Amino acid sequence: MAEEQQTGGPADSPGRRIWATGHWGPTEPEEHPAVIAVRERFPDSFVDAVNFRDEMTIRVDRPALREIVLFLRDESSLRYNFLSDLTAVDMLRLRDNPRFDVVVQLYSIPRRQRLRVKAAFNDGDPVPSMTLLYEGANWLEREAYDMFGIVFEGHPDLRRMLLPDDWDEGHPLRKDYPLRGYREYVQPGFENPAPRVRSRFRRP
Repeated sequence: MAEEQQTGGPADSPGRRIWATGHWGPTEPEEHPAVIAVRERFPDSFVDAVNFRDEMTIRVDRPALREIVLFLRDESSLRYNFLSDLTAVDMLRLRDNPRFDVVVQLYSIPRRQRLRVKAAFNDGDPVPSMTLLYEGANWLEREAYDMFGIVFEGHPDLRRMLLPDDWDEGHPLRKDYPLRGYREYVQPGFENPAPRVRSRFRRP
């Protein structure tokens, strides 16, 4: 019974054999059920699949991100029905174009399997909001909007949640953001602060 609960099917079922290979599923993309299903269902939007340290990542085109995540959630053989995290990565100096990745971390409660879905985009490109699929995406997307400046298309209330409403000094988690901000701020009692140092990532 314990084996059936961990793998999402009876001990001798085909489902057990293809899923029972760790918390992220098979380590070979060609054998992973989610990779196979997404590639077959969305051949024009599937970019690639990468396994790193036994963690499977599917990279897809940005416009189809929400549709693909919906498929991963509702497909009976996959059932990634929990959004565990949503964030972004600034790829500045790691690749020329596009600059950012949005990262969607999914978890299948019935199968106890994880999956990472990524989509690349440039500054100003709208990213489909996951709030229509998972209510938990609300604050996660607001944080990414605040820290990276990502515009999530379809978000019901996209506004700052960490920085002040009148903040106008950019987005602190971008790699070209100076460690001490863009403005001089003198805290009372510290009238001689350390000099500012230009970020080595900042473009001329």
